Amino acid sequence: MNVKSNLTIAALAACFVLIPAVASALPALEEWNNVARLALPTYVKIWLGMMLLTNIAALAFVKKHVAARWVFVGFAISHAIGMFFWSKNIPVLAGQISLLHVVFWAPGAIMLLRRRAEIKIPTAYGIWACLSLFFYVGSMLVDIPAGLTAIKHMFG
Repeated sequence: MNVKSNLTIAALAACFVLIPAVASALPALEEWNNVARLALPTYVKIWLGMMLLTNIAALAFVKKHVAARWVFVGFAISHAIGMFFWSKNIPVLAGQISLLHVVFWAPGAIMLLRRRAEIKIPTAYGIWACLSLFFYVGSMLVDIPAGLTAIKHMFG
């Protein structure tokens, strides 16, 4: 199977897996905190945990793969900003976290797609890259609408 087929399968799978999760996602204007995260359905917590592990796993590939560097840096920046606000006891809405994902994760996804010639299945990097794109597509299905809602709320 070629890279284009693998990436297409990853994108389509993310769409189908995320359809039920979108219905149970935290509304964009609700506060994103430990109480909210603990109240999420188990399958959403599993999704978030697997996505977290995939983003951290980028560290295994940063030495040899530019796209992995973009993925990890975007992940780190988005989380550092969220943690900064929480450390100052500033409430953060779910839609604001979604907006951080869109802004800082999109460059990593774009780099994965631009450097798709490096994605070879069944290498560890190829599997990680396809999983990353799977989670990015799935995340963006939730994050783009939630981010737009947050923008409308903040500036509307």
